[in-house]
Amino acid sequence: MTDIPPCRHRLTPNEEGCCWLESRRRDPEGMSILIFRSPGGRRPLRCTPAMASVCPWRSWDVAQPAELVPCPHCRRRHRQGSVSQQLCAAWSSAKGALRTMRETRPEGERYYPEGTRQLPYPDDTSDLVRRLVWNRMKSAVLRRDRYRCQECGAEFGKRRRKIFDPSLRRGRGGYRWESLEVHHIIPRSKGGSDHPGNLMTLCPSCHLAHTARQASERAESRREDERFLRALEEAGQAGEPFFDPAIRTSALTTVKMRWQLTLAPCGEKQPLYSEFLGWTHDWRHGRR
Repeated sequence: MTDIPPCRHRLTPNEEGCCWLESRRRDPEGMSILIFRSPGGRRPLRCTPAMASVCPWRSWDVAQPAELVPCPHCRRRHRQGSVSQQLCAAWSSAKGALRTMRETRPEGERYYPEGTRQLPYPDDTSDLVRRLVWNRMKSAVLRRDRYRCQECGAEFGKRRRKIFDPSLRRGRGGYRWESLEVHHIIPRSKGGSDHPGNLMTLCPSCHLAHTARQASERAESRREDERFLRALEEAGQAGEPFFDPAIRTSALTTVKMRWQLTLAPCGEKQPLYSEFLGWTHDWRHGRR
């Protein structure tokens, strides 16, 4: 075993490994960007003894030795409370979701066309374990869809293929690689999950078309919110705090639900009031 200072940002704190320290920035997929990552930004860098000795983000807590316990999922043993133990349990749950979709959905459509917000693992799963499960889930979804675009039917045969691009080499043309991509039917920004029922395989062209359509829908939603708030302002029903340029969706949703509750007939107030209380409870507990 390499003599390396312990750090909780590695999967095994007392051994040399990849650093999974996350920043507050998000990538286009909605995942946190790693502090130490490869030039492409996809893979974490390996934490060596020289790097750990000068790293300003290293955790200085001495890792306590934990007992090895048998795992009911992989039939091996893990350290009690370790990331590997959590990953094994979360991935086992995700594989159960894949198995359920395979048994209940027809071949070639083993996902929900409208998507889902259901999580394939427990709610208390850590962000690091979710990232590791997502890396495995992408490969599983590609195999499930047999490396075929679910929109146009283009068959790759494997994760990527080589195509001829006439725009390369100053118009003389050349070959380049293009890879299949896993698409979230309900985006993460709208509460979509990494459940296999919310994932489908797309080629780069189809994925770009879906991304552009979702971007236009978000822009139209923002314009609609601005018109709604403007109408409230003209009617004198909203105060100044709701018209801050940095207004959040949570505050805007609260205004909308209060406005609907005010205008609703007497017989419809109770369902709206119950919905408003439930939404406020979820918002205060970080679920919205």
